[in-house]
Amino acid sequence: YRMYINNINLPMNRKGVIADVNIAHPDPNIAGAGGKFANKVFLLSSGFFLSGYKDGNVWANAVASASLVEDYIHGTVANGQDDPNAVLYVLRSDDTPFTGQGWVDWKDAVALGADFYDGDNDGVYNPVDKNGNGKWDPDEDAPDMLGDETVWCVYSDGILAPQRRWLVDPIGIEVRQTVFGFSSAGPLGNIIFVRYRFKYVGLTAADPDKLTDVYFGVWADPDLGFATDDLVACDTTRDAGYVYNKTPDQVYGNQPPAFMFDFFSGPIAYFAGETYTDVNGNGKYDEGVDTPLDTAYSYRGQMKGIKTFPGGKNLKLSSFVMYMNGDPDMSDPSTKFEARNYMLGLQKKGTPVDVCAFGYGQVRGGVNCALVNNRFWFSGDPVKDIGWINSTPTDQRLMQNIGPFELERNIEKEVTVAYVVGQGSSPLDGITVAKTFSDGAQFIFD
Repeated sequence: YRMYINNINLPMNRKGVIADVNIAHPDPNIAGAGGKFANKVFLLSSGFFLSGYKDGNVWANAVASASLVEDYIHGTVANGQDDPNAVLYVLRSDDTPFTGQGWVDWKDAVALGADFYDGDNDGVYNPVDKNGNGKWDPDEDAPDMLGDETVWCVYSDGILAPQRRWLVDPIGIEVRQTVFGFSSAGPLGNIIFVRYRFKYVGLTAADPDKLTDVYFGVWADPDLGFATDDLVACDTTRDAGYVYNKTPDQVYGNQPPAFMFDFFSGPIAYFAGETYTDVNGNGKYDEGVDTPLDTAYSYRGQMKGIKTFPGGKNLKLSSFVMYMNGDPDMSDPSTKFEARNYMLGLQKKGTPVDVCAFGYGQVRGGVNCALVNNRFWFSGDPVKDIGWINSTPTDQRLMQNIGPFELERNIEKEVTVAYVVGQGSSPLDGITVAKTFSDGAQFIFD
């Protein structure tokens, strides 16, 4: 399916691949692959990495098509790709309430774990015009419509180890993905949101109760028009990473856009002594017993509002990296250990970056390179040319990570990411515009 509700034109499939999906269609606005802005490609492919420990052993899987890693298949762990209902479900704000195809089909999505607004509080999705007035009312059920267009699917890590690049066995992870956007002439028109809800369900009763030391990484292979003039940066204040051009681009000309990944909300985690006081000393937060010191939040949509989680907090950006082919220390990860290293903010072989001697960047503006955090690559400000700056334009892949946290069996974790495109009066001005759009959207989101 290709979402084209606003200024961003973005294809996707039901296995977690975004942008790198080739659609055959007579309409040129729909046909082809790649995420487009102003009818030009800015994003070749995007997806995610996951890694953690199971029974003391490291695992990693991903949806990263440009790195030849596609470990997920449509459907739940139990039914897999044989489930005929494991498809993409599309909702639009102009769908006819109750009888529109999106509203009707949503029953099948709910059966696969999709959310809905339970207006009559009976626990069952049953969109009926009980008031007989031809419009939706708050005491009636409705699908989980987050924007003017919402696309939902579920997929699991069901690809067998021999068919995977990293040869890792499935461990029973389900991802419920919601992509949504707003039809807007303002900043929201340059943003698409992706909400990941991932859950460890396991494969057998003998599997452990939880996966530990888990990290989640949003991954992308961006191509801002011409691929080999891209630079990347990290903005720790916004929990974001972005790609930009410093000079005019062969495709976009003098006004290439900047493309930003922004964590709008991170997974919820609980830490004794930090987010709660462990009154009963059992090492976990017990509501009504322990004393909350912090609160986490989950965005549940325009109708369902915000859900609070006392005693927890939403995790922030933990590292940002880039990699590219052509350098043996910086190429695509070929093992689960190399993937894990990138997620920890290290180079592929596990070596920390020496900020003062890293060949792909420079520390500028009088900043002491020895004091720069080497887990957040290129965390300087390219517009002001201060701090750690990526100095080698090339075809790069970027990943921003968040963790660590635990995946307890059958308990969802949630991450919401904003894809933000900003086009300014010059290449570097695109960064300023993207950050402004992101700040405005974050304010609305919060």
